[in-house]
Amino acid sequence: MQLIGVDAGGTFTDTVVAAADGRLGVGKALSTPGHLEDGVLASVAAAATDLGTTVADLLAGTDVFAHGTTAGLNALLTGTGGRVGLLTTAGFESTLAIAKANKVLGLNEDDLERPTRWDKPPLLVPRRRTRGVGGRIDATGAELEPIDLAGARAAVDDLAAAGVDSVAISLLWSVANPVHEEALAEVVAGRLPGVHLSVSNRLVPRIGEYERTSTVVVDAYVGPLVADYLRRLEDRLTEAGFSGLFAVMRMGGGVLPGVLARRMPVHTLHSGPVGGVGGAAKAGAALGQPNVITTDVGGTSFDVGLVVDGQVLYSPRPMIERQALAIPVVDVTSIGTGGGSIAWFDPALGVLRVGPDSAGAAPGPACYGRGGTRPTVTDAAAVLGYVHRLGASLVLDRDAARRAISTGVAEPLGLSVEEAADGVVQVACEQMRDLVRRTTVQRGHDPADFVLYAFGGAGPQYAGRYAAGLGVAELVIPALAAEFSAFGAVVGDVKVLVERDVVPRPVQERLDDLNDGLAQLAADGSAQLAGAVRRDGASPVVTHAVGLRFYRQVHRIDVLVPRLPVDDALAAELVDAFVARYERIVGAGTARAGTPVELVSLSVEVAMPVDLVLPEVAPSTAPAVTGNRSAWFDDRWVDCPVVRWDRLGPDDDVDGPAFIESDQTTVVVYPGQSARSDRHGNLRLVLS
Repeated sequence: MQLIGVDAGGTFTDTVVAAADGRLGVGKALSTPGHLEDGVLASVAAAATDLGTTVADLLAGTDVFAHGTTAGLNALLTGTGGRVGLLTTAGFESTLAIAKANKVLGLNEDDLERPTRWDKPPLLVPRRRTRGVGGRIDATGAELEPIDLAGARAAVDDLAAAGVDSVAISLLWSVANPVHEEALAEVVAGRLPGVHLSVSNRLVPRIGEYERTSTVVVDAYVGPLVADYLRRLEDRLTEAGFSGLFAVMRMGGGVLPGVLARRMPVHTLHSGPVGGVGGAAKAGAALGQPNVITTDVGGTSFDVGLVVDGQVLYSPRPMIERQALAIPVVDVTSIGTGGGSIAWFDPALGVLRVGPDSAGAAPGPACYGRGGTRPTVTDAAAVLGYVHRLGASLVLDRDAARRAISTGVAEPLGLSVEEAADGVVQVACEQMRDLVRRTTVQRGHDPADFVLYAFGGAGPQYAGRYAAGLGVAELVIPALAAEFSAFGAVVGDVKVLVERDVVPRPVQERLDDLNDGLAQLAADGSAQLAGAVRRDGASPVVTHAVGLRFYRQVHRIDVLVPRLPVDDALAAELVDAFVARYERIVGAGTARAGTPVELVSLSVEVAMPVDLVLPEVAPSTAPAVTGNRSAWFDDRWVDCPVVRWDRLGPDDDVDGPAFIESDQTTVVVYPGQSARSDRHGNLRLVLS
């Protein structure tokens, strides 16, 4: 089987190919905002060259093409999504505007301390494009009032006159009975053919009116742009010779068949960063490292995730750009600190600041030579001699970097260019280190129990600096560090997750509903995945789970169901497993004996697993040291060896200060540190 994974980031688009013959190929190209598919094809072409083949031959032999994209997230961030209309239950048209009266959830720590910044989340659909429709379903699924189809047709005609290109439908208690939502969907399809349609019972059958409505509106908002982009990319791939399964990274983990991603684009919002966390979970399992802190330094952001006991952690209250979501989202915390983050002098405070604004891919940092003039973290690294090229072809303009750092940082602060550049890197790394601490220590995790993985195009340059002082058990820079999110797409299981909430009741009282519900969800999931047949004939694996909680608590814990049907004895085992998991999360002894445990949700995952086999490196006969480079360490210029990464064999050591280079990235081994290559080509850094 041959797999291709592509991650289209804000600055670079990365490709990893797991070839049928066991080789790994990599490619990197600048992202192409506005026409992201061009950057994807350019990156794939670079990977084909790396493997010594053509794009046509590479694509023709590929079984799965998995893609991580930020197209939907960018639309949300920049306010360039679709023109949305919302149909909801009459009398509840202000659900989104009320927003549970929330004015602070989703704000960063600085804004939480400034009441003038407190405000409700921005509305993606204004009140003038929200229409209430008569009809009511109650919590048991009974119809209290028939749906007003005449009013529905009038409401849809109003939305058509308003020029909407997508429609979201979210009615009260559609989770219990979707008949009214489905009737509305028929009206919309008949009177507005071609619009993107987001229906809550199909997309997110979860209890919680506000979060469910917010999710379908976000889906409708990003839907037209994401669906159009994915369709264009798939057409380009088909024209180039690809005939396998096209899939898209899910922000809940794994990859989703492309046809489903176009219908449910909200699942793709954070697909890029999530790919790295999923790849770390797979790599950690292969390397015997079940607890991993993932740190991804890209061009625009620094992303941190956790893998605990081999499982990625999910966000308990997922929210993106302050928009509440009711779907599974791998918990990734981000700040605007990346290689392209702009460094600037804050005259109000008299201090140096880094980010959150980024130079992006166009024009990019000054050292790219594409017209950028503002100083960035990458410019600082170029000035210090830490990096002199990005990818196989982009040689950095060090003189342009010096001019940018001098004008934007050194002169306002009264420092030398080298001191200013070192200060930029130091501030960036302090911000990264602080986020790691907030993601671990402040959530009750001891970094000493974790291995830290550093990846992303810029991660290897700064990991030795931001990881110092964290107290982690080990620092690992994966062999595919620069393309690790694309690697996560390659090893991501192709899967669909179908789930729905149920009216809370003690587990033992719901066994018939539980068994019938899981059987129906399994049938629905298998039907969704039926069209996503891999050419290797892989059989899907079905996993059942139930969501449990203590009586009257808010958050649930998902527990796997090992076999069906669930009888009284197995129900007791599920409750015991829930209590054990609860105490692991909250603390020993926190589960009060005798408190009823409620069933609140059912879920079934249907997946075609991808088995990960990490290739091993062979000892190299070529000299590893290829030259020397002068770099700024400890307030002076130092002559440092430059080592080729692909010439390091198992257990080869490199003492710092030194640079370990591949065609895609540079690892900085700082003074007092050392790096050892393992048998898979990963670097294990020993910090001073």
